[in-house]
Amino acid sequence: MDTLTVVGCQFGDEGKGKVIDYLSKDFDVSVRFNGGENAGHTVVVGDKTIKYHLVPAGFLGSKTVVIANGVVINIKKLVEEIEFLKTFKSSINLKISEMAHVVTELHFKRDSYLEQVRGAGHIGTTLKGIGPAYESKFGRYGIRLVDFRDRKKLLGNLSLISKIYQIPFDEKYVDSLLEDYQMIERYISDTRSYLENEIENGKRVLFETAQGTFIDVESGTYPFVTSSYTTSGGVTVGTGLSPRYFSKFLGVAKAYTTRVGEGMFPTEMFGQEADVLRNFGNEFGTTTGRPRRVGHLDIPMLRRAVKLNSLDYIALTKVDVLGKMDSIKVAVSYESNGSEIKEFDPSRVPDKVNYETFKSWRDDASNLQKYIDFIQSELKVPIVLIGTGEKRDAIKVNGRLAL
Repeated sequence: MDTLTVVGCQFGDEGKGKVIDYLSKDFDVSVRFNGGENAGHTVVVGDKTIKYHLVPAGFLGSKTVVIANGVVINIKKLVEEIEFLKTFKSSINLKISEMAHVVTELHFKRDSYLEQVRGAGHIGTTLKGIGPAYESKFGRYGIRLVDFRDRKKLLGNLSLISKIYQIPFDEKYVDSLLEDYQMIERYISDTRSYLENEIENGKRVLFETAQGTFIDVESGTYPFVTSSYTTSGGVTVGTGLSPRYFSKFLGVAKAYTTRVGEGMFPTEMFGQEADVLRNFGNEFGTTTGRPRRVGHLDIPMLRRAVKLNSLDYIALTKVDVLGKMDSIKVAVSYESNGSEIKEFDPSRVPDKVNYETFKSWRDDASNLQKYIDFIQSELKVPIVLIGTGEKRDAIKVNGRLAL
């Protein structure tokens, strides 16, 4: 089957949007299967920048884009995004799962409240209501798009959330939600059946995750994680499709490591060196604008990502940025209680990180090849794409994707 699932290998912000945009021209359908507007995929088109938040980043290349059931949707934000994207592509063939859950103003307020209650132990969420939307989903009092067919039912669902959260709302808000819903109603359908039929009929389908492996709610640095399944396993529950439909998996890794929010970060850099790399890479959140924490490439982290996601390929991004640094360090192992540890454990902070140093390729391109060869030898997975700049065509093909 001609399907490819793209995941992030680190804490998110690996440059998945650019890679997905590049690949999408070779796929009939692009599908987003998790997260909400807290995730941002950036693609630079000429002198304009597209910041995707809910629509799949394969929008420009694929004939059809799908927002699957695993995504939680702020309808007003989606309406705004669709209108913006029409300036790039007038014909929008978008399908939205009727089973997708909706983020409401009650979820926004709940998100802010929970961060305040956590105090010094706050998660560092984007305050977009994403966590509470998943909270209500798994608490079985969430609101799905299919519920918008009946105003009375929608009002009842909002009232229940209001009681559970102890947050009041104005009944007029129901009509405001319904007005926004009417703007996207024509796109809503049974996306699971649609995707099944497309794949069975030989169409090529690209699946994309939001965020990265190590903020997955099951496999990440809990509790400093997102609220959805960001690994390759999430594509089955996020689309409703059987695992047999997923054939190949590509992981996107930045040539260094970044993280937004709280949580462990073994290779984090501080001080002037961190500021230099952050500014070189413009490491500020697509959605929030928050400065990202930056650090060295972490091979133990990537080893675990390869296993968790059953990766067949890797795309390595931002090598142009890292190449501007005078000296380049790579974490090759950790130490805990005097023992060497070769693989990242998201529940255990190592005592020490062991590094190897590489020469910059700022003036000698052969040093970049040595860096790439080293990563491939350590991970035993081919690096097939290399991101060499922010423009959408600034990608070097380093190998073949055999689907």
